Amino acid sequence: MSRAIVHLDADAFFASVEQAADSRLRGRPVAVGGEKRGIIASASYEARKLGVYTPMPTARARKLCPKLIVLPGDYDKYEHFSRWMFSYAYDFTPDVEISSIDEGYFDLTGARQPAATAAATIREAIRQALKISVSEGIAINKLVSQIASKLNKPAAFTEVPPGCERTFLQPLPPHWLPGVGPQTAQRLGSAGLATVGQVAATPVDLLELLLGGQAPQVRAFANGVDERPILPARAPAKSYSEQETFAEDTTDEERLEATLRRMADQLMAKVRADRKCIRTVTVKVRYNDMAEDQAGESLPEPASLETELYSRLRPLLQRAWKRRVSLRLVSLRLSNVYDGWRESELPLDPGARQRDAQARLAAAVDQLRATHGRSVILRGHDFILAPPAVRPAAARARQPFLRPAAGSLPAPRRAVPDTYVPLQVHSYYSFLDSTLSVAEIIRRAQELGLPALAMTDAGNLHGAVEFALEAKRADIKPICGTELNVSGQPLLLFVESARGYN
Repeated sequence: MSRAIVHLDADAFFASVEQAADSRLRGRPVAVGGEKRGIIASASYEARKLGVYTPMPTARARKLCPKLIVLPGDYDKYEHFSRWMFSYAYDFTPDVEISSIDEGYFDLTGARQPAATAAATIREAIRQALKISVSEGIAINKLVSQIASKLNKPAAFTEVPPGCERTFLQPLPPHWLPGVGPQTAQRLGSAGLATVGQVAATPVDLLELLLGGQAPQVRAFANGVDERPILPARAPAKSYSEQETFAEDTTDEERLEATLRRMADQLMAKVRADRKCIRTVTVKVRYNDMAEDQAGESLPEPASLETELYSRLRPLLQRAWKRRVSLRLVSLRLSNVYDGWRESELPLDPGARQRDAQARLAAAVDQLRATHGRSVILRGHDFILAPPAVRPAAARARQPFLRPAAGSLPAPRRAVPDTYVPLQVHSYYSFLDSTLSVAEIIRRAQELGLPALAMTDAGNLHGAVEFALEAKRADIKPICGTELNVSGQPLLLFVESARGYN
C-alpha cells in the first residue's frame, strides 16, 4: 500500500490569526511585524495584493500600503491556534509531525476513509472553527506533499496520485527542491538545467560538478524520491539548566555575563542533540547571604541557537540582580521546550534557508567540539573566562606580531610553556591586519623561544601550507586556524596541524 502523507500549511498564519481573533480586521490589509525590528513577519493576502510581502522592511510596506495595519504580534495566541489547528489532524491519526508553528505533516495511510476525504474534512473543520484557511498537499512522501501544498496558495488542495511524482515535479523550476537556493538555481540555469525534470535526467557525476556532495540527494528529490519518515511529537523535556558557584563572591558583571554565555553554549548544544527548541530563558542569582532572585522572559518564537540568547542575557542578569551586592552563584535555565519544532523543514523560502544554514553551522560546531574538545572553537566570552595567569601572557606574546615597531626587533625572551600559545597572529594574507610575511612570523617566534604558534588569518587559510612548512623547519608546532563571524559573534576555528597539535 502506498503511503498517504498530507502536508498542512496555514495561509499567512500570523496575519490570519489576528483577523480571526478580531472581526474588524477581516478583509483589510494586515501585517504582523515590528517597528522596532523593522521587518514584516506575515502579511494578509489583502496586503499582498498591494505589494506587501515578507521579509519586507516595515517602512517600505507602509509606503506601498498607507492603510496597512501593522500589529506587533502575540506569539502565545499563535501558539494556541497552532495547537487547535493540529488537534483536528489527531482526530484521524496519531502520526502527526509539527515541523513549525504553521505547518506540519500527518500520515493518513491507515485511515478508515480515503486520505483526500479525511484531509478535506480537516481543512473544512479548521476553516469553520478557527476562521483561518489552510492549504494541503497529498502525496506518497513529505517532499512532494509539501510542494503540492505551496504551489497554489491560499486555500490550495492538491493531490498527487502515486506514481505521478516525477510528472508533477518535472516542469517546476529547480528552486523548489530542498538544498537549491537562489545561487545554486542560477548555477543550474547557467548549465542549461532550467527545470526539475532536467535535473532529474542529469547523471550524478555531472551534477557533482555543479552541486558537489549534495548532488545525489538533490537528484533523488528531483525524481520524487524521499524516504524521510513522519516524526510524531513526543513529550518534551521540562527544562535545561546549569549553574556555577564561584570560588570567591564577585561583582564583575562582564565575567558574569561571559559565564552565562558559556552556559548558553553548553545548554543549547544539548537542546540540539535532543532535537528540540526552547522558548523561555531564566537567569537566577544567589547573593553572598544565600538569598536569591531571578528574572526570565519568553522569546518571540522557539530557538535552538545560542546566538539567539546572547543579547538577552545581560538585561536578564541586570533585572535579576536586584541588590547590588556580590554574587556567589549564577544559573541559566531554558524551559518551555518544544520537540522537533523546526525539524525536517524544507528550505523553500529565504527565511527557511537562512535558518537551515545557521542550524547546519551549529551542527558542525557541535561535531567539532565533540571530536576535538570544546576549545577547538572559542568565542569572545571564552577568553574572558580564561585563567587570569594565562590571558596577560598570551596578550604580551602576540603583540610583537601584530604591530612591530619600524626598524626594531623585540629582545629574546625565555621559552614559555606549551599552554602559553599566542593567538590572533595574522600574516599578510589577511591584508590590513599585519605587514609580516609567514617567514617573518616564524623567525620572530624563534627569537621569542615559542614552542608552538597559532596563525589565525581572517576569513581564509591561504598561508596555511607555507606556515606549516616554515614552522616545521623551525621546530615549532604549527596551529592553523581562521576567524569566522557568525551572527555578529567572532569565532576562532582551529584545524589540526600536520604535526598532530590542536
